Amino acid sequence: MGEAKLYKYLDFNGGVMMLHYGNLQFTNATQLNDPFDCHPSLIDFSNVPKEACGGWTPKIIEELRRDSFRRTREKAWICSLSKIYDSILMWSYYSKHKGICIGLDMEKVRKYLSRMYGNVMIGCSEVEVQYKDIVEKPDYFRDAKDFFHYQISTKAKAWEHEQEVRLFILEPWPAYMKLLPWQNDDKGPIDWKEVRAFPKLEESVSNPFIWEST
Repeated sequence: MGEAKLYKYLDFNGGVMMLHYGNLQFTNATQLNDPFDCHPSLIDFSNVPKEACGGWTPKIIEELRRDSFRRTREKAWICSLSKIYDSILMWSYYSKHKGICIGLDMEKVRKYLSRMYGNVMIGCSEVEVQYKDIVEKPDYFRDAKDFFHYQISTKAKAWEHEQEVRLFILEPWPAYMKLLPWQNDDKGPIDWKEVRAFPKLEESVSNPFIWEST
């Protein structure tokens, strides 16, 4: 079932907005703090076996396989949560020591994030981040591994103190998410560093927020 409570670190304004609108913030995977997060470079595609080429050069096959994971990264929207609410490091670089940490009742959040729109089930997946030495890359062609899961859930050991659990959605349905890039009314260029997606919690979840004292 996963953790009963998880926590979201935000700056003060972001925390107030989350509580006011009852939204849960998702960020496109290409814009996460760690530039290696969900990146195809986590996986080694270079050892292409001859039988996988099918008349193409190994370099072309390598690029084709890598490109699939690049597109996955572009489609993925992630909500980063933590198992802990009292990390000094997390307070420093997510909240500048002045932000807000909001606790979430995950039973209620999970109930909302899997819902029906007509005959369509719109769902959000949950995964606990695994911290590894990312210099040692798994071999795409030789290792028996769920590479999609590996791409979404793997971070460098330097981030281990975050104790992150993430929610992710691939290609979110516009009716499910708000403020996606193509829903922007502003005719000017989109600043991808500011692009956020907000599923609304308050419509069908009663009080998902938790207050903790330290």
